[in-house]
Amino acid sequence: MSARSFSGAFEDEEGGSAWVVTFADMMTLILVFFILLYTLADFEDEAYKELIESVQVIDGHGNQISVIDFAKREGRNPEPLKAIEDMLGMNPGNVPVENMKPALVADLESMISSTDLADGVDLAFDGDQINLQIDGRYLFESGQVVLKDRARFIFANLAQMFRDYADYSIAIRGHTDDLNIQTTQFPSNWELSAIRATTVLRFFIQQGIDPERMTATGYADYLPLVENNSLENRARNRRVEFVLEKEKDI
Repeated sequence: MSARSFSGAFEDEEGGSAWVVTFADMMTLILVFFILLYTLADFEDEAYKELIESVQVIDGHGNQISVIDFAKREGRNPEPLKAIEDMLGMNPGNVPVENMKPALVADLESMISSTDLADGVDLAFDGDQINLQIDGRYLFESGQVVLKDRARFIFANLAQMFRDYADYSIAIRGHTDDLNIQTTQFPSNWELSAIRATTVLRFFIQQGIDPERMTATGYADYLPLVENNSLENRARNRRVEFVLEKEKDI
């Protein structure tokens, strides 16, 4: 087919191929429109609308109208689109919490799941702060401050993680139930909880953990997890708690 015949194929009876130019202009405008959407993705809605409404286009009847009106006429939603990062799942704010879990939490969960500690350990985290609570029955005999063999095994595993994650401070907290001990060695639960906490701290120092990273505090029965109204609840409240907080760079 000759060049003349080829161009003639696009001509209608109203003359010429001017529609090709109009089509090209429209495609260019659409491209500009989406570039604007990308550029203004982080703008507030009102600022977005004001800027977009200032963009004028020519409709199919030769009238100059705003791009917002054109979108409405075409049955499209003129409200701001989501940011490109949101649509592509690249915005960190949309990442599920599980994917933002600190690596130390994942390692602690792995340790708990690989032992029979699940029923005696509570693990939670909020940002860079991690809270680990271990049932006192795993750690001490009733009214005593000497670590059980099982406690030494648990804490040896924890010590390895504390060495691996040296950017976390470690607050060790001892807790009791509400039954006062009142012995010669421990006049009250305050002394019992404090000495248990310092016993745990000393164990970690022996494991090579920097003492400047750690604190030990006894809270007696002042911060119960549940009401001390049954044997089971009192057992839950007798615990050692670790509050691990990632130290901020200064």
